[in-house]
Amino acid sequence: MSESGRMPVVFAGHGSPMNAIEGRARDGWRALGETVGRPKVIVAVSAHWTTRGLRVRTAPDNRQIFDMYGFPDELYRVRYAPAGSPEYAARALELLGAAAKADNSWGIDHGVWSVLSGMFPGADVPVVMVSVDMAAGAQSQYDAGKKLTPLRDEGALIFASGNVVHNLRLVGWDMTGGYDWADSFDSRIKSAVLSGDFQTPVDYEKLPDAGKAVPTAEHYYPLLAALGAAAPEDEITVWNDYRELGSMSMTSYLFK
Repeated sequence: MSESGRMPVVFAGHGSPMNAIEGRARDGWRALGETVGRPKVIVAVSAHWTTRGLRVRTAPDNRQIFDMYGFPDELYRVRYAPAGSPEYAARALELLGAAAKADNSWGIDHGVWSVLSGMFPGADVPVVMVSVDMAAGAQSQYDAGKKLTPLRDEGALIFASGNVVHNLRLVGWDMTGGYDWADSFDSRIKSAVLSGDFQTPVDYEKLPDAGKAVPTAEHYYPLLAALGAAAPEDEITVWNDYRELGSMSMTSYLFK
């Protein structure tokens, strides 16, 4: 939390679901949880909840969704189902306006619980889920994040989960780092973010290797929501700055 009492914004590169139970990403998420302070609620924009039009979960609970297949049994034994918050969900709908609707058909997916189980392991902070609108463009995702900004002054941590680089077709299962093109694209986005140039990430399709780095936009768009919710005066910290499996960026950002 800032000296003004404003809660931070977090974008997390969540990567493989296995990061929920092992590896350096989880260590980073634990450290991040100690840094952000304790919010009243987490408003979570998830790459794994894709809709046409914005949707907000308004239920008082969050059912946990295991939206991944073929992983070890240990992963499916992870339990993380924090309460919802109808009050904050209603406020999010108010801020997002006519483009958003209540929708309780989804729950808390692995893009969210894999990270939050490291940041807030007690599952004792309510979570309000917000979808990624795949019927809208990049600028609209950024604008949606900007509309949610007032929640930061109302005790809410804006949390967005996806990956700056996410190409499952080009995964290198034996790789511990990234392909040159993945490193390059991630670096260009990072340089822009750290310099306060948020328009370059919005216009990411103009960058070299964008087609490889972002073949589909659902994992990239949460970054834009986070950038929209960030304030010009925020200090920006980079977390988990690395690539894994060749074609996946774990790079994460804290705006505080």
